[in-house]
Amino acid sequence: MAKKFQLEIIASDHPFYKGDCEMLVFPGIDGKHGILANHEAMVTCLSPGEIKFQVDGEWHYAAVSDGFVEITSKNVIILADTIERPEDIDEHRAEIARLNAEEKMRQKLSNQEYYQTRLVLNRAMNRLKVKKNHPN
Repeated sequence: MAKKFQLEIIASDHPFYKGDCEMLVFPGIDGKHGILANHEAMVTCLSPGEIKFQVDGEWHYAAVSDGFVEITSKNVIILADTIERPEDIDEHRAEIARLNAEEKMRQKLSNQEYYQTRLVLNRAMNRLKVKKNHPN
């Protein structure tokens, strides 16, 4: 039996998951991080991408945006702006957001508009990737 730790995943507007976890994989600014029980304590940034966590031998997936991760030997807390299960992602809406952002990127934008549009594009592409990899 794998050792477990307490995992709490919180979006800016709702709790996403709280319970035991055997393994966690999340995207950081310097690549993917894998977490097992008794991991060394650290705080790091969460990058947009896919998180996966194992509960009772079953993997669960979600699309996440920017945030923070706090890790101790017995628990992990993920705080993110947005978190979505693959089954909750509206693929059509994400595709429209991607197309609109790509079109806007072709226009002359201020620096602020450019970075905001790039964030929208990255979020849409991330959502589409997670939905494609885990259709249900």
